[in-house]
Amino acid sequence: MRTLFLLFLLANAATFAYIHYVEGRSAADSQIALLQISPEKVKLVKAGAVSPAANREKPPLSAVCVEWGPVTGDDVARAGAALAKLDLGNRLSQRESGDSFWVHIPPLRSRADADRKANEVRGMGISDFFVVQEPGPAQFAISLGVFKTEEAANNYLAQLRPKGIRSAIVAPYGAAATMFQIREPGDALTMKLAELKAEFPAAALKAVNCAEAQSANK
Repeated sequence: MRTLFLLFLLANAATFAYIHYVEGRSAADSQIALLQISPEKVKLVKAGAVSPAANREKPPLSAVCVEWGPVTGDDVARAGAALAKLDLGNRLSQRESGDSFWVHIPPLRSRADADRKANEVRGMGISDFFVVQEPGPAQFAISLGVFKTEEAANNYLAQLRPKGIRSAIVAPYGAAATMFQIREPGDALTMKLAELKAEFPAAALKAVNCAEAQSANK
């Protein structure tokens, strides 16, 4: 009797195992069929893959300067004194600006000296010039040309050098003015500079790239 009972249990266990195997196999077959029907749903993920945005570093900010001006005439000294109170040290620089740029030989001591120099210039094959006759700081200078930009003036001066012109220079021409430049001022200092508007209404404050500011000063 006991033997029959054990055989009955073994038969039931075998039946249960078979049913479980069939059901599991059907589920697996269904998953395989799904992947075969929709292969586009399979995505391969590379280990360690991250979004490019996560690794993208912010570019370094360029150094910032502010330029304040223009200041002309007697206001240049007053503006310089006002800026000196801010203890800017070597962060402060200045440059001269004008409506245009003048290539010229600086004033000679007399009319005779100017005429002699003019003959030398003519002998170098240069005909486009004149001697300044009007009384004033530029009297007896030899004008070689006036240009809208400093770059154009310097380019022309470079063309004159091989011909023998050695004493000519480039200088602002017209309404000369001074521009002050302050390196990396910060918010507090920028506010103090803005407050100077009351004393110097013609002067404006603007941000510039420090590299460009240094180039303009050369």
